[in-house]
Amino acid sequence: MEHAEDPKGRFKEQIAAAKALLDQKESWGERAEWEVIKTSGGWQVIAWRIEHPDKRGPDRYLPWGYSLIELDSRMVTVGYKAKG
Repeated sequence: MEHAEDPKGRFKEQIAAAKALLDQKESWGERAEWEVIKTSGGWQVIAWRIEHPDKRGPDRYLPWGYSLIELDSRMVTVGYKAKG
């Protein structure tokens, strides 16, 4: 991911819903960066776990260090998959 979404920006509702679930499942929610993708039925929100905060761009993350949260159009979680 080149540019993370601002948690207070255009996708703040999607990120807030995804973070609420991530905080229940993982211990690294406070050091996540977010990617939001619109789907036909709602949203895919990818929480990227920051492992190298001193680096820039994709070098900040491990390739397997993310979780995928799927939300429906009402911002209800319909799927969760931890990748690392």
